[in-house]
Amino acid sequence: MIFEWKVAVRFLKEGKGQTLFILLGITVGVGVMVFLNTLITGLQDNMIDKAIGDSPHVWISGDADFYQLKDTGENSQSARGNFTVKDTSLGDWELIEEILKEREEISAISPVAEGNGFVTKSGQTSPVLVRGVDLEKADAIYKINDRLIDGTASLHGNYVIIGKELAEENEIVVNDLITIQLANGTTQTFTVSAIFDLENKSVNSSWIFMDLSRAQKLLGLRNKVSRIEMQVHDVFTAEDVMTSIANRFEGIQAENWMESNASLLTALQSQRQSSLMIQAFVLLAVTLGISSVLAVSVVQKSKQLGILKAMGTKSRSASRIFLFQGGLLGIVGSALGAGLGIGLVKGFLWGTSLKTGVPLFPLHLKAGSVIPICVLAVAACTIAAFLPARKSSKLNPVEVIRHG
Repeated sequence: MIFEWKVAVRFLKEGKGQTLFILLGITVGVGVMVFLNTLITGLQDNMIDKAIGDSPHVWISGDADFYQLKDTGENSQSARGNFTVKDTSLGDWELIEEILKEREEISAISPVAEGNGFVTKSGQTSPVLVRGVDLEKADAIYKINDRLIDGTASLHGNYVIIGKELAEENEIVVNDLITIQLANGTTQTFTVSAIFDLENKSVNSSWIFMDLSRAQKLLGLRNKVSRIEMQVHDVFTAEDVMTSIANRFEGIQAENWMESNASLLTALQSQRQSSLMIQAFVLLAVTLGISSVLAVSVVQKSKQLGILKAMGTKSRSASRIFLFQGGLLGIVGSALGAGLGIGLVKGFLWGTSLKTGVPLFPLHLKAGSVIPICVLAVAACTIAAFLPARKSSKLNPVEVIRHG
């Protein structure tokens, strides 16, 4: 093995032009793959974060006149609630919440009591959606504290938090009093503790957060909630989590972001498939280039190979020489390509931040994505050397020396 390795290195040194040409091709190919993979992944993460990063991924509500926990053998407890046919609220939601907390794939849970109403300030009336929440639990999903533009988040007593557009349209500032009239005719005055901006005009112009227990009383829900919202660690497992929860409880309606954002999901999948296709063609081009150059090298080195065979070198050893060449070129080229890819990513971040000081969108280089590309490139380079290696093993030393 040491002999074949030394010969492979010597052949590469003798054909410096060819070696540099192959290394350049591998470096550019791997660099493009690393950059493209990082770019597409960053773009997808940014799109997902903008669309559903601060919103629930899975949510459940009631859809029948009763529900109960299925007996799975893990927990024999049951929960029952009284419903009318049209009632979609959840009773005994605390028990459901405790069971959901045991699921490792769920990162945040927030019960919500919501209902429509109107807010009145200085004679102006605007339609709103009252959302009763536990501030700490809701903040884990909506990042309310991070999105405040004025005031301090508090839902104690008669305090509420309203959106930016709602405040501007009705000329409301922190500590102002507003009157909320609900669909059931209930009217009550609240104090604005803070104003948020969730970067969604529709939400900012209609949502009002208030304490969960207060909203339950105003909306006549007693101890029920309208829905339970959840976030999961991996957003693309939302459908599986939803199905599992739906199978766990009877009489509930479960939904997830993948159903309500079908167009976004299609765009992400198409984007990913396009990226993989481009990377596949780049890898194919690199593989064919290496194979063709090494095939020419076999012809050029045929006389040397013939002499080596005449001196007792076996055909299998001759084949390994070119396999080692392919592997060595793959290792060096992949290392250089990874460096080029990282440089391209850094250049992209720098170039897109020149005007604003902030990159167009964040890109995160991960060893878990760069290393597989390098390993795949090394494997492809080794495979590319297979045909030239096979050709070298079939050389007849007598004919090669006579006609070489």
